[in-house]
Amino acid sequence: MSYGEILNMSVEKTRKNMREMGSEWREFPLKPCFDGRYFADAQQPGRPLSHVFCWTQGFFAGMAGISYAITKDESFLNWLRSGYDYFHDKVNRDSLETMHDLGFLYSPYSVFLYRQTGETRMKELSVKAADELIKRYVPNGHYIQAWGRMDNRTPDYVDEELAKDHFFTKSEGLAIIDCMMNLPLLFWASRETGHPVYANIAKEHIRTTIRHFIREDGSVNHAYRFSVFDGAPVQPENYCGHATDSWWARGMAWAIYGLAIAYDYTQEPEYHALAERLALRFVEQAGGDGVPVWDFRLPEETPALAFGSVTAFPWDSTDPNNMAYNKDTSAAAIVVCAIQRMSKHGENAALTRYKKAAMESLAQRYFDPDKHVNGLLTHSNGKMEYTSYGDYFFMEALAFEAHGLETCW
Repeated sequence: MSYGEILNMSVEKTRKNMREMGSEWREFPLKPCFDGRYFADAQQPGRPLSHVFCWTQGFFAGMAGISYAITKDESFLNWLRSGYDYFHDKVNRDSLETMHDLGFLYSPYSVFLYRQTGETRMKELSVKAADELIKRYVPNGHYIQAWGRMDNRTPDYVDEELAKDHFFTKSEGLAIIDCMMNLPLLFWASRETGHPVYANIAKEHIRTTIRHFIREDGSVNHAYRFSVFDGAPVQPENYCGHATDSWWARGMAWAIYGLAIAYDYTQEPEYHALAERLALRFVEQAGGDGVPVWDFRLPEETPALAFGSVTAFPWDSTDPNNMAYNKDTSAAAIVVCAIQRMSKHGENAALTRYKKAAMESLAQRYFDPDKHVNGLLTHSNGKMEYTSYGDYFFMEALAFEAHGLETCW
């Protein structure tokens, strides 16, 4: 199948998503989805967008936005507009119930809609989201705090089990590599409003990331702890990779794409050079088909140890042959998108070869063509699961290859 054909199938899956997700904009799925049917569990209605823990609704919005951009079918636009009140209330009425992932929510939603339609309310909503994101900036540490409310209170609506999560218990003084892909919202806000404060904070966070997250060998920490008293750096930490000194593939991808976008907005040569250096390191580690193991430093004795606190696996985790199940297609899709953007400023032959090989693998080996399945990509997170973010970045990559479509970032 050609990329255009796969993109058209993805558009049809997006129609299915809209029908099944409905107009309440809840977060789906709430647990790892191994069959690709994101909305099948009627016992799990999904968290409302107002919940502080939510971060993935923007990817479903982004897929609908891409679908509208290439088809001009108003049904996609109408569905996106149906979510306006929920996204508006998130950063107005419920503005304390936010975290660093505001970029993941609002860049694919309101920023992209503003670019497509010119609606003033979508621009205003996007700027308001940027206003809330910069409130998470910690001046004495020069970073944007990742998780939890900034008043450090766990909301009453959070259930007892979830309240034990590190998202709430270890949020103060913590920055994570994922934030690099939320900074485009700030750069966009400065460009649109003319106010430099948003971009200045983004650049301060990048400076801190370069100093404390990027290791000498070109690998990347997932998280870093700073003193809540004076902002002094304390230690690297880990909540998504295999271990503190390991190398989480998707975290590497967030860093690469975030730097590539930052260069587009700022023309800072350091950003482009570092994005390219990290991308080449990613390519070195990714393996034959371009789709990496979810952590580049998994111990050989436990080859199927999956992402997150999973206690049961849908395969024999003691069989070394099952290393193949540890792939993370979402990381590959994100890096492909980064290379597509970087190529506008001159092609790197090694990165171009990787992009072509990875796209071919994603399209021919990991794309699920079953029209009854919501998900696009299998093999995310080292758990053989489907994820909305993996789907979104794959669709973004397809739209660029097939139509040269500009992204939401």
